[in-house]
Amino acid sequence: MPEVSLQLFFSYSHKDEALRDELAKHLTILEWQGVISSWHDRKILPGQEWDHQINDNLNTADIILLLISSDFLFSKYCWDVEVKKAIKRHHAGDACVIPVILRSVDWSGAPFAKLQALPKNAEPVVSRNWHNQDEAFTDVARGIRATAEKLKKERDERRQKQEADKLRLREQEEETRKLQQQQRERLRLQEQKEEADRTQRQEAERLQRQQEQEKADRLQRQRVQEEAEKLRLEQQSTGNDLLSEKGVDYRRLRDLLKAGNWKEADQETLAVMLKASDREQKGWLDLESINNFPCTDLRTIDQLWVKYSDGHFGFSVQKRIWKSVGKDYEKFGDRVGWRKGIFFNKEWLSYSDLTFTKNSPQGHLPALWRELIRIGILEFLMVEKGELGWREFGFRNSGVRFFSRVETCSNI
Repeated sequence: MPEVSLQLFFSYSHKDEALRDELAKHLTILEWQGVISSWHDRKILPGQEWDHQINDNLNTADIILLLISSDFLFSKYCWDVEVKKAIKRHHAGDACVIPVILRSVDWSGAPFAKLQALPKNAEPVVSRNWHNQDEAFTDVARGIRATAEKLKKERDERRQKQEADKLRLREQEEETRKLQQQQRERLRLQEQKEEADRTQRQEAERLQRQQEQEKADRLQRQRVQEEAEKLRLEQQSTGNDLLSEKGVDYRRLRDLLKAGNWKEADQETLAVMLKASDREQKGWLDLESINNFPCTDLRTIDQLWVKYSDGHFGFSVQKRIWKSVGKDYEKFGDRVGWRKGIFFNKEWLSYSDLTFTKNSPQGHLPALWRELIRIGILEFLMVEKGELGWREFGFRNSGVRFFSRVETCSNI
């Protein structure tokens, strides 16, 4: 890993800029040797925020030089911002603060008064006790070098300790990983054995349930067939026109339509359609049940609606309208009164908003089948695509599917 130089920050008054430059020259050898990398506010580039740059460099410096003079102590920014932050970082052990006495001034009682200052004996750089300023700055540079080497040594020791700790931690983690792997392998083998035993038991139970269910299904189909056959024979013997391939009893639907109870008849239509398609428990028709809906039952339902509405309602009526509008479901909805509004602001009516009288548009009823089939279509989309279908998409597809079946049962 390449050596990283220590960051050195100059905190000074601009009145002492010339002295700062001289000190920087004496520290040049330390920069060339990669021991330090110095920064002061004259390195701020045009367009940069000077306060942000000063704070960033002050908060990341390893060595902070306080260039003490009367002008430094007089500077509100140096005193309130730089000195306070520097002393705080020094006490936290994050940086080393070194006061450098440039010019004679009373600095006793200052926050940095207890810190060892440079030059030696805190003799100001500008003083007759030195042969010249170079002698004073040489002393300062030596003190800074000694501090930098000490900090560098401490940093290297910390890094070595951290690397040793990391190595020890990795070794511990590797040992732990091996032990965990061995434990997991033991558990895996145990779980494999338990899973094999459980699978064997479940398979035996599944086969038993399957056999029982197949037996129950056979009995159920037999009962349904017997009931259907019994009803068919009764219908033949009495000349009943309420025919059903599934043994559905249409007498209540007939009575409701005969009495003009259109809403109740529409709800009864829902019930018998579910029964005729063996979907009573599901409560909606899927694609398969739409495509295989018994034609006999479809004709019976339609004939009842057409007969008792005087040709105003019924599947066959809706089929003719459907074909006349080019199988456009929105136009179909407009014709039968399932959509209301003006121009592009038309909306599909909810079931509660429909009109259950013969004053409604032709083909207005039956209407509950659209909800019955729409739910199935949307359920299919949700399962197949992982998302709910759109309202109009579901309506459009339900109409296409249902009227396709109505057309297949050509006698309707």
